[in-house]
Amino acid sequence: MAKPQIQILHTDMSQELKKDALQFASLALNLHEDHRDIARYIKKEFEQRRGGSWNCIVGDCGEYSTCVHYQRNSYIRFSVGDTKIVVFRSP
Repeated sequence: MAKPQIQILHTDMSQELKKDALQFASLALNLHEDHRDIARYIKKEFEQRRGGSWNCIVGDCGEYSTCVHYQRNSYIRFSVGDTKIVVFRSP
């Protein structure tokens, strides 16, 4: 089975944080099917490894919008196959 395509749609994260986001998402998608469980996993990993209060939004591709307030250099929005993921640190 082919690996789902990853596309970074917008970010202001460092390369290191981007790498974490993609790695955590990949693990979460392999472990869970439910979007809430995927989001919870990614949030937990960021908080344990990077500290602070992180948020994660997960959904299927399609039309959607977000408007969030986030700490500078901590936002990423990307897709893994048909799944859209937004991760950001709360100020």
